[in-house]
Amino acid sequence: MADSKYGKYIISNPLVADSGGSKTEGVKGVTFPREIFANTDLVKGCPTLVDIRWYFMIPDPDPVEQSHFHDFDTVSCFVGSDPKNPSCLGAELELQLGDEKHMLTKTCVIFIPKGLAHCPLIHRRVDRPYLQIVFAISEKEKYVAPHFR
Repeated sequence: MADSKYGKYIISNPLVADSGGSKTEGVKGVTFPREIFANTDLVKGCPTLVDIRWYFMIPDPDPVEQSHFHDFDTVSCFVGSDPKNPSCLGAELELQLGDEKHMLTKTCVIFIPKGLAHCPLIHRRVDRPYLQIVFAISEKEKYVAPHFR
């Protein structure tokens, strides 16, 4: 496809990378390092990072990420894997946004404005695998590792 005019926009071999923002070594139950399917390293001029990972069980150790913020907006998607009930996340997660704790049990999309502290993401239960997809909306040339508090 790379020989075609638009084939360069189809990414089927992700950049496998550690953004430096999470504990990755020795974590069980989640795909690490992250699989990055879009950023300016893969597609010149792409203003968005797409970061995908599967959670298969409660990660060990949990939480994987502590409270942090970014200097750009992000969108985080949590997607269940039950084709008969796609709105069911198949997990119970506690996510901190600012000073609020939110329980996630359904497939959802969360907009996180730049500067808003988020995480930890605490796994209360994982009954079946779920997918997390993060879109970092940034005009920067490269993804910037999160700023930990």
